[in-house]
Amino acid sequence: MLNIIIYIFSYDIWFYISHVLLHKIHFLRTIHKNHHLTNYKTIVFTDAYIGHYLEYPFQSIGIFFPLYFINFYYYEFITVIFLLNIRTMIHHDHRLSFLHHDHHILHHKYPNYNFGEYWIDYFFGTNY
Repeated sequence: MLNIIIYIFSYDIWFYISHVLLHKIHFLRTIHKNHHLTNYKTIVFTDAYIGHYLEYPFQSIGIFFPLYFINFYYYEFITVIFLLNIRTMIHHDHRLSFLHHDHHILHHKYPNYNFGEYWIDYFFGTNY
């Protein structure tokens, strides 16, 4: 269980960093812009996967960082991938905001805020 938490924590930190970079660096912003084409009022879970084919591997690199210092067990890794995908879909569907508030949906309305999970946005002062 601890390894699963480490994977998710690592993913969250890298996702935040990479998401900020996708918004702040011009070349990367052109890659990420398709993800923000959907109106934030009508965003649904499938919109989580709208984006450039390069942005998702780039944003997912963080999940691999713990492999340098923890043992790899495929069932933990698959569990983390499953959980992160479910969480990502929940974050992108206004109908499911009762499960996780509308933190990321607000990012689609105010793109200079809410780049990652609530705790990390709060920590870095990017929480809307």
